[in-house]
Amino acid sequence: MGSIGGAYSPNFYDNKHYINGEYVTSKNKETYTVWNPKNGEVISDQMAIAGEDDINAAVEAAEAAYNGAWSKFSGQQRAACLMKLAAIMEEKMADILTLDSQSSGNPVSMIATREKNYIITAIKYYAGWTDKQKGDYYPDDDGFVKIVRHEPLGICAAVNPFNAPVATFIFKAAPALATGNVLIVKPSEKTPYGSLALAPLFEEAGFPKGVIQCVSGGGSTGAILASHMKIRKISFTGSVPTGQKIQIAAAKSNLKRVTLELGGKSPAVIFEDANLDNALTWTVNALLARSGQVCVAATRIYVQKSIAEQFIEKYVAKVKEAAGRLGDPQDPNTGLGPLVDHLALERVTGMIERAKNDAELVAGGNRKGDKGSFVEPTVFLNPKAGSEIIEKEVFGPVSVVKTFETEEEVIKLANDTEYGLMAGVFTRDVTRAMRVSAKLDAGVVGVNCVSYMNMQAPFGGKKSSGIGREFGEYALRAFTEPKTVLINMSA
Repeated sequence: MGSIGGAYSPNFYDNKHYINGEYVTSKNKETYTVWNPKNGEVISDQMAIAGEDDINAAVEAAEAAYNGAWSKFSGQQRAACLMKLAAIMEEKMADILTLDSQSSGNPVSMIATREKNYIITAIKYYAGWTDKQKGDYYPDDDGFVKIVRHEPLGICAAVNPFNAPVATFIFKAAPALATGNVLIVKPSEKTPYGSLALAPLFEEAGFPKGVIQCVSGGGSTGAILASHMKIRKISFTGSVPTGQKIQIAAAKSNLKRVTLELGGKSPAVIFEDANLDNALTWTVNALLARSGQVCVAATRIYVQKSIAEQFIEKYVAKVKEAAGRLGDPQDPNTGLGPLVDHLALERVTGMIERAKNDAELVAGGNRKGDKGSFVEPTVFLNPKAGSEIIEKEVFGPVSVVKTFETEEEVIKLANDTEYGLMAGVFTRDVTRAMRVSAKLDAGVVGVNCVSYMNMQAPFGGKKSSGIGREFGEYALRAFTEPKTVLINMSA
């Protein structure tokens, strides 16, 4: 492993946080263990858990940065920093993501395409927004000129998930910095390395120290961030129960702004007139990405009865074929990696075993090997109504396929969940596509696609799948507060 932010191996980060422009030894001496999901071995048992003193130090540095030189950066200066960051990431991202894959299990084969495109696109997209933070002007027809400007919130925090830690870091940092905020990032305790390696690159790109900081730790660290009285915004991506705790802590402390991107149980609805090859490509890929450990994974497939036999035969064959690409995530020929750790393995295999009593198993269903956290891609048919496998998020490569007859029936089935993040409609009928997409309870609906996000358009969930939106102009508004200035013209 080459040098990454001064680091040569994961153990460089033992007992460290990145605070005020340097790696510092944790004040809190509690530690946790990070595992390698491909073999179950310990990567480190000395990862720091940031305590109150560590978070206070990061907040103090963030406050100094926010009120210091950073506050005087013009939009063009912020854009120049972001564009330089994009150039640095072009050079160093492969090393950072390879390091990160040691604990995430994400195949390195994803780096050159999916990961790189998402990350570089996000940085450049928000670099273009830095000098376009326009407000509003209302004339003085009542004797007062009304001006509205959008101002940064100040010190913000990001609590990120284990499945795409580096990409999520950027998705939150880019709009936060484009609007002039400062950000403290806490990656998942399962996958801390890429984020800790990424943090120093912001100073290399020209951002002042303290603008971006990264602390290591688990739920206790996230709770300190969520309840800190000087942090004005927290953006969280993860599970619904943790999101609920963060919202409560934010409300009980200082009513800090909250963005929550939570779980999903995304339906893909395939009508009889759909292009079947296209539907198969999207639904299979949407199950297998990051081994099903994505909130937008298409895990409920509803297929019209008239084409069900044909679709299911091909879908199951493709899923079984994908099992042959399951392997070592550091091998560039591997397409499917392990689940993130042994706890995820126990949860997913437990759900699979229980589902065997409620649905017909037609693909997978087994752990692969006796080392690591590998699970075969798995498909169940026609589960019982109300069963766990149709209602609960698995967060693994497990889908259910159910048949339907009418449009009204499938809309009811698709919406019969507390989740509402992503959905897909597959049809050649444009009026049906518009009609059904309007009736599906989801923050994002794909037509002839699913489990896809675009940086220009808002992303987020309805119902228990979240609050607020990321991406596009909507993310900028989540990191700013409107201020109204009233000018009395008769004074």
